[in-house]
Amino acid sequence: MGNDERRKFPRVDVDFVTVEIYRDDSFATDHAEICSVVNLSLTGMRFDSDRNFNADQLLKLTFILPESMVIIRVNAKIIHMSEINNRMYSYGVQFRNLGMFEQKQIEHFIQKSLNDRK
Repeated sequence: MGNDERRKFPRVDVDFVTVEIYRDDSFATDHAEICSVVNLSLTGMRFDSDRNFNADQLLKLTFILPESMVIIRVNAKIIHMSEINNRMYSYGVQFRNLGMFEQKQIEHFIQKSLNDRK
């Protein structure tokens, strides 16, 4: 059974969405890493980066959902990493402590994306 078949929450591919990433311990001093979001679910996302983060590293994420002006700020933990090539990595992160409002906004975006594909 593949990963997609085991997922409780559907992931939708996204285009032209970026996420600002800060290491959890340096939110005030670290410059944001701007990365491309590949897909999004209610519980996490996948993004590509040329920065080498550590497995289980905690991050602070900020992104705007397409077609809205809602800014989502959430803590996340890296749960999966794979090397795309010698300079790019793909990361799967799981959201931590996502607020109810932000959760509803993401849920609405995912449902709309799934309905638009039918």
